[in-house]
Amino acid sequence: MQDKEKAKKAKNKRALVYKPYLKGNRLDGAALKRSLRLVAYFFMFAFLFLVVGSALQFGNSFLRVLMNVLMVLVCAAIVYMDGARLGETEVAYGEIALGRKEAGKPVDEKEKERCYHPLKGVMIALWAALPVFALCLPHALTAVKQTYALQSLPKWVAGFGNQTEISAPLAYYQQNISVTSLDILHVIGRVLTFPFVNIATADNKDALLLVDRLSPLLACLPLVGFPLGYMTGPRSRAMVHGDISSSNKRVQRRQRKAIKARQARIPKKNELI
Repeated sequence: MQDKEKAKKAKNKRALVYKPYLKGNRLDGAALKRSLRLVAYFFMFAFLFLVVGSALQFGNSFLRVLMNVLMVLVCAAIVYMDGARLGETEVAYGEIALGRKEAGKPVDEKEKERCYHPLKGVMIALWAALPVFALCLPHALTAVKQTYALQSLPKWVAGFGNQTEISAPLAYYQQNISVTSLDILHVIGRVLTFPFVNIATADNKDALLLVDRLSPLLACLPLVGFPLGYMTGPRSRAMVHGDISSSNKRVQRRQRKAIKARQARIPKKNELI
């Protein structure tokens, strides 16, 4: 029984056929351009965090943590698939470039930039992380534990404004609070780490301060998926070649069976004659 199961698994397992390819550079002009695509993903993530993240601020701790972690994993999966697609494409182009080089044709730098290198995915992710890290760094360095903030006063308090013992303490509310560039960076840092803010909750001020301190790293966390996906390029390409090879073998088997069947019919006809 176990032998049959092993044979069945071996039969269903996809064949891998690795072919040589021309290796590109780990850092080039193409890598810098592709990093801009990853930076654009952060606008989508920020919108997703604002729309979906605001709905994940419920009381059940287990579900809140689970759903917010899943949201981060979904973002990482999107970046992973983009890296896997690019890795497979560049391996395929590397195979073509190697074939041209072996045929004696020249391969210029622009063509070499489109070829696969194992560390290129890491470099693209690092370049994409730099602007996000720079935006969140001021928020991390200036973050403080949350304290009580001024709230708007009810309208009925205005009737007591003429009384000195009441108007003097309320003068604190008349302060003009201006929005600075640092405040904007604080908002950006909070938005990019919204799932982790939900996990910490606004009531847990110590945990929230820790999230703020780690915001540059937490905001860049989904980018880890890109190099992981990019490194699957050679294996994905080997699976494509394996499928082609398996398909050709099936065609050859059918042809051999057809030839044997025709050869088996010929002697029977001769015997009847």
